[in-house]
Amino acid sequence: MRRSLPMLLGFALGFPLIPMLIAGCAPSLAGAPVPVDQVVSQLRPQTPIPIFLPDTVPGMEEVYVHAYGDEDSYGVDFDYVADCNGATACSYGGTWAQRYEGTMTPAEILGISETVEAVALTNGVGGQYANTCGAYCVATVMWQADGILYGVSIKNGEKEATIALANGAIAAGPR
Repeated sequence: MRRSLPMLLGFALGFPLIPMLIAGCAPSLAGAPVPVDQVVSQLRPQTPIPIFLPDTVPGMEEVYVHAYGDEDSYGVDFDYVADCNGATACSYGGTWAQRYEGTMTPAEILGISETVEAVALTNGVGGQYANTCGAYCVATVMWQADGILYGVSIKNGEKEATIALANGAIAAGPR
C-alpha cells in the first residue's frame, strides 16, 4: 500500500479524515519487545529503505505490529490488540520513513514550525520534536538521513517516551 508523505505526516496534525499511522499513550518507559525479525522479513521485500525499528516500545506491556511498505516508504504501527492495523482507537504509535530529498525541514513539512523543538538524539543525531493537537494530541520525533525522513509518534505521548522510542530505533541501527 503506497502512502504519500502528507498521509504519513498528516496524523501529526490530528486530522481525523487522514488515514492514521499512529495512536496511543505511554504511562511509563518500560517496554514491550518488538518482533523485529518478523517485521524486517515482512518489510524487506517491500522497501529498499533502511528500516529503523526499536527493540522495545516504551510504555507497552505487549505490542502487536502492522507493517507496510513500498519503494519510497514504510510504516510500522504499534498496536494494543491484534488486527488493529493502526486504527486510532487501538493503536499506541509507530515508526515510519519516507524518501524525501527536498529542502524543507520536518517542521516546515508539517507546517508547525512555531511548535517544533530541536532535540539531541542518540549517536549524535539531531531531530525535531513536536506535540501537535487536533482531535487528540500526537507527540512526534523526526530526523533526516541520506534523503530519508524518519519519524516516530505516540498518540497523547509524552516527550520523554517519544524521544526514547526514536532513540531505540536509532540505536538499533538500520536493519
